[in-house]
Formats: sequence, structure tokens, C-alpha cells
Amino acid sequence: MATQDTILSTFSNVFTNYGPSVFNGLIIVSTISGQSLIRKLTFACPCAYPLNIIHATAFIFGPAIALFIFGVTINQNTWKLVHGCCFRAPETRHQWKTILVYWTSILSQALIAPIAWLFVAFLDGGYYQCLRAANYCPITSSPQCHNSTASMLDPLYDSISTSGTVCAACICSMNDAHAKMLQSESQVIAWMLLILVGVTAMTIICFIRMLDKYTYVQNTYVGTYRAEERKIFENAARDHARKVAEQNCENFFSQGRWCKEDWDSVSSVPYVSNKYIWDRHMKVEVDPHVYTPLQKWINKHTETVNINSSVF
Repeated sequence: MATQDTILSTFSNVFTNYGPSVFNGLIIVSTISGQSLIRKLTFACPCAYPLNIIHATAFIFGPAIALFIFGVTINQNTWKLVHGCCFRAPETRHQWKTILVYWTSILSQALIAPIAWLFVAFLDGGYYQCLRAANYCPITSSPQCHNSTASMLDPLYDSISTSGTVCAACICSMNDAHAKMLQSESQVIAWMLLILVGVTAMTIICFIRMLDKYTYVQNTYVGTYRAEERKIFENAARDHARKVAEQNCENFFSQGRWCKEDWDSVSSVPYVSNKYIWDRHMKVEVDPHVYTPLQKWINKHTETVNINSSVF
């Protein structure tokens, strides 16, 4: 039992002290595993030009773009900056310097998975080989297209070989010398990408930390405080919301008798209010402190308890 507690304590300390690094590591490992799986199960270079370029480009950059968008979307700071920004009071709006710093952090975090994908994709070499294959497959010197009169009579031949200038069969069955050369070029690109990103990231991190007004220990303390404050606030908000919900439900069920209108009222969906879209034209007035149909019903039918003034 003591050993189990020690192991759990060790893992807890690791995630507490190195949470972002561990998370980034999991992102990289997941991306590499996903790339390998997709490469084996779904990718096959088509014997057609320029379809091979489109196909390879889609497999190289498509997942990278999707991972980047996903990374921006799951970052909580994205929505802290964006959510409700059009309705903020002037004195609570973020300064442009703060917005710039946080968006830089958000985009940098979101780039980890795409860069990992690009690195592994180029390191594999198969996508790049498919992308550049047509440059080494002219129809005049490709042995795959010698004595291929039957193929040339195919009505689709011109569309897959750029009017007979590229040997379509060569694209998906290159000779070993050209294939190894393209794979070597791809691997060089992968390592150059990794070095460039690593040097750039290290330079930016050092520059930001040199200009930080906090020392390393103080910055660690500030980060710890913010994390604990967020946890305590979320717990307090959950407890407060539970008390308000219990009070609202108690007021509803204490009525004893309900008509169909009562049940219809509490069964409706919450009203969506936006003064910039429809409220301005429809002239609908909605209490900003009423979040659910049950609260609306309470405000309408309960005179002894003023929910808005007492709990919100």
C-alpha cells in the first residue's frame, strides 16, 4: 500500500511540476503514432499526374492544418480572449500587448502537433517521393512506358500523363536509385525543419524569459497560484450554482400543483440573447441574470424570494 501511494505521489508530482511538458510529449507521441498508422492503412501513391501531387500534398499538409486548428480550439486561453469580447466593458477589455502575448502562446502551443506531423511525414519519405515522382518519370526515358502502346490508346491516358509527357506507371513504381534519392531529400528536409524550429523556439523562449520581470522561482510561484486560484474558483462556483439550483427547484416543487403551462415553461430551451442580431430589431427585453427557463418561471411566480438580488 505504501509503495502504491509512493508511485501515485511521484506521478502526481511529475504532472504538477512538468504538466505542460508532459502534455506536449503526449501530443508528439500521439501524432507520430497516428502518422504511422495512416501511412500504412490509407496512403497509396496514385499512378497519375498531377493527381500524385495533389494526393501527396493533401497527406502532408492536410493533417497538419487540421491538428493546428484543433490545437487552437482546445486551448482555454483562445476562448478567454474571444468569448464575449464584443460585450466587454471598456475598462475590462484586454490590452493589445496582452492579446499579442497570449495569441503568440496559443499559436506556439498549437504548432507542436503539426510540426511533429511534418517531421515524421518527411522523415518517412513516402509522401515526398510521391510528390516529386513526376520529375523523374519522363515518358521518353522511363522503362515502365517502353512498348506500352496499349496504355497509350487508353482514352484516359492523356489526363493521367499530361498529354503523354509523363510516364504514369513510373510514378508509383520508380526505380530504386531515384526512389532512394527522393527519400534522402525528404529526410534532410525533416531534420532541417526540426533544427530550424528548435533554434527558433529556443531563441524566442530565451528572449521572453530574459525580459520577464519575475525570477524563475517567483514565476513558478505565480503559475502555481493561478492554477490553485482557478481550481478554488471553479469549486466555489460549482457549490454556489448547486445552492441556487436547489433553491430554484425547491421553490418550483413547493407549489404542489402545476398546470401544463408550468411544465411547458420549464421544459423550453434557454433563450439566446444577442443585442447585435435580433434583440435590436425584435425589441425583446431579457433579464441578463436569468439563465434558464426554471429561473424565469421562479421570477414570474414566486413573490417571496427575489432570486436575482439575493444570489446573483
